[in-house]
Amino acid sequence: MSKNNKLFSEFAPKTKAEWLAKVAKDLKGKPLDSLHWEYENEKLSPFYHREDRPERQNPLTNRQANGAWEIGENIIVTDPKTGNEQALSALMRGANALRFELTNSLSSVEMQTLLKDIQHEWISTHFVAEKGQLTQVAYNFSAALKEKKQNPAKVACSIQTDENPLTDFENFRKIRTELPLCKLLLADITTQTGADSETLAAAVKQANSFLDTLYDNGAELTEHYQNIGFALTVSDAYFPSIAKIRALKILWQQVLTAWHPDFTADPSIEVHLTAAQQSEDEDYNKIKAATQAMSALIGGATRLYIHPSDDFKTPGGDSFSRRIALNVQHLLQQESYFDRVADPAAGSYFVEELTDVVGEKAWEIFRKGK
Repeated sequence: MSKNNKLFSEFAPKTKAEWLAKVAKDLKGKPLDSLHWEYENEKLSPFYHREDRPERQNPLTNRQANGAWEIGENIIVTDPKTGNEQALSALMRGANALRFELTNSLSSVEMQTLLKDIQHEWISTHFVAEKGQLTQVAYNFSAALKEKKQNPAKVACSIQTDENPLTDFENFRKIRTELPLCKLLLADITTQTGADSETLAAAVKQANSFLDTLYDNGAELTEHYQNIGFALTVSDAYFPSIAKIRALKILWQQVLTAWHPDFTADPSIEVHLTAAQQSEDEDYNKIKAATQAMSALIGGATRLYIHPSDDFKTPGGDSFSRRIALNVQHLLQQESYFDRVADPAAGSYFVEELTDVVGEKAWEIFRKGK
């Protein structure tokens, strides 16, 4: 076939009516609406056609230029030396986004022990700390980088606590100066319950409140709006999970455009497959994690954490289950090539419809301020 010919040009296009006639025949008299299902209190058809969505939508992107996402490992730090061993093991097995859950306050020396032999300029590094620990973690991390002759200005990182970092705006500015690539503003809905539209509205509301505070403090939003990221979970509902992440991108762009027409959404979207969603069957958890990971990545997750299959009984999992959790991502990236397509769901009339449904409902909730 000549490169100038369109792919599949030898196939005549089919109208929606022709497809519906084929569906009716296959259903043998059973009505199509018997296959309808409900999402966000809307009745949805399993069949959508170009005639239902004649306007083409542009692909949604927010990952690296090559389409890759960051492969994460969550490390529960009870002892700095043990945490370092797990971190180095994760890096050797292909992780490139380390997330340290700090169960205790770490001194500067303990931080150096935790981060020993890690080259942070090559990966991204993330901390979850107790309330009130933001400043200490930030400066101890910066000191550890300098001790290792690594440039803090070249290190991608984030620090998450239960406090709003903008409460002390001057301190926020100082940390941003010390760690320019560090994301401190995270709209976290990983523990949020309710319908997808409600959780998305909550995420956008929280992220927008960051912009409000920055503006009230006289900050130049151009310098800070890209510092805002999101953290969420996906469910067993495969297609709605894809739509949820895609809708978040659209919603956030609408918010940014309202602030300034030149602001372009490029949010960090961190997705967690958590122990709270696991069963007591470890093999089942492995299988479920694979499909959940697929939905997260097709939706456009920037960074993905798959919790080990035994996390429900052993927080953090054992060495083998952590290895399998990472291997799921390697299979999707290196063998299934999920990183080769910018927005795999673009052009799927069904997924685009789900995206619109959940996005429009979330926007209405956000707009009304509920």
